[in-house]
Amino acid sequence: MLRRRVTDPDLLARADAWFAGGCPPAADPRPAATVMLVRDAAGGVEVYVQRRVATMAFAPSMVVFPGGRVDPVDRGLDPATPGLAELAALMGVPVGEAAALAAAAVREVEEECGVRVPVAALRPRGHWVTPAFEPRRYDTWILAAAMPEGQHAGETSGESDGGGWVRPEDALRRAAAGEVRMMPPQVWALEALREFASAADFLAHTPDVRRVDPVLEREPDGTLVLRTDLP
Repeated sequence: MLRRRVTDPDLLARADAWFAGGCPPAADPRPAATVMLVRDAAGGVEVYVQRRVATMAFAPSMVVFPGGRVDPVDRGLDPATPGLAELAALMGVPVGEAAALAAAAVREVEEECGVRVPVAALRPRGHWVTPAFEPRRYDTWILAAAMPEGQHAGETSGESDGGGWVRPEDALRRAAAGEVRMMPPQVWALEALREFASAADFLAHTPDVRRVDPVLEREPDGTLVLRTDLP
C-alpha cells in the first residue's frame, strides 16, 4: 500500500469540495490509453512528455504522456492486427477491449506528437482509474513503446504548450521541487522507468499489471492523502 499526500492546489480544491459536498457518487470512468515513448540517450533512458495547456478541462498544466480517451472511431480495429493478440494477453483483457485501447493509443500519439507507433510495439505498464472526487474520470491503461527509428516527436495537436525528452529522475526531481505538476500515475510510471538502464530492458520486462483505484482519505490532522494498493 502506498500513501501520498495531496499537495497540488487544484487537486486539493477539488478534493475539499468533494468532501464538503458529502462525497457524492463518482462519475463513471471512460476508457483511455496513454503511451510512454522511450529511447536511449547519452545520459540514459528517456521518455517523451508533454505539458497540457492551462485551458484543458482535465489535468490542465500537468506533465503527462501522450494519450487520450477511447473514441468511437477506435472500435473498428481489426482483431487480426499484428501484435494485438499478444498485447491483449499481456493486458489480461479480451482482444476486442485491447483493440479499442490500442487504436486510441496509436491515434492519440500520432495526433499529439506526430509519431506513428505500431500496435505490435505496445506493451502494458500500468492501469489506473481517476479518483472519485474528480468530475472527469478515466479508466486509463499506461502503455509503452520504443520510439520508432526515423521519426521525430513534436507538439502537433495544440493540447500542449511544451514537451520533450526527459530522463525520469530529472522529471521526478522537478516535480518534487514543485517546478512541474504531475498526477500520481505519471509519478509512479517514472519511478518504475528509472530502475532500468535501457529502453530495451524496460520494454522486455513484463510487470504484474493490476487495476489501481486510488482512494482519497482525510487524516486526523486534516491532511488529504491518496491511498493506492499497488502490486
